[in-house]
Amino acid sequence: MPKLTNHEEVKQSIAEAAWKIILEQGLGGASVRAVAKEAGVSLGALRYYFSTQEELIAYSRELVYQRTAERMRRVFKLDMPPKEKIVQVLLNLLPSSEEKRLEVEARLVFKVYTRHKGDKFDAQKDSVYLAIKEVMSYLVLLNLLKKDSDLHLETERLYCLMDGLALDAMIRPELLEANRMKRIIIYHLNSACSEEFGTTGW
Repeated sequence: MPKLTNHEEVKQSIAEAAWKIILEQGLGGASVRAVAKEAGVSLGALRYYFSTQEELIAYSRELVYQRTAERMRRVFKLDMPPKEKIVQVLLNLLPSSEEKRLEVEARLVFKVYTRHKGDKFDAQKDSVYLAIKEVMSYLVLLNLLKKDSDLHLETERLYCLMDGLALDAMIRPELLEANRMKRIIIYHLNSACSEEFGTTGW
């Protein structure tokens, strides 16, 4: 009996191959031919799923967002103290494993690509921004934000911090160390909240 093909799995493996090519050679290097070779599929098979490079790039970008959102949902469902959960959610937005590194770095490239194309970047479609909005709502629900806080500014500040940490980890991977990232996140949360999330241990 012939093996059934899971078309969504094939599309995702092609998108993952595109991430690798993009991070190694830039978006210009992500030709349909190069991605097909990296994914181990024929050019015809790739064109069956993606008729153009633009279609492939769009799907690859959306898969990054989807994976991030799924990871956030899993962490939010964990049974752990609220403040610890918040720290874990934020840590999961950073490249602490090879799998997440590809996703996090590809997302940053796609974000810059929006400007390169001349399009307006919409943060409301960015899964990282949406995850941070959830974190901020959670802080408000738990009454942890300082009383005089500007929620919008604190949301933007945390969003910029997380993108900055992700970019720094991409440029200076030798500094990518979980405890360092955790200390920075806790330091930030302690500056924004009325209760301490722990000591930074500098």
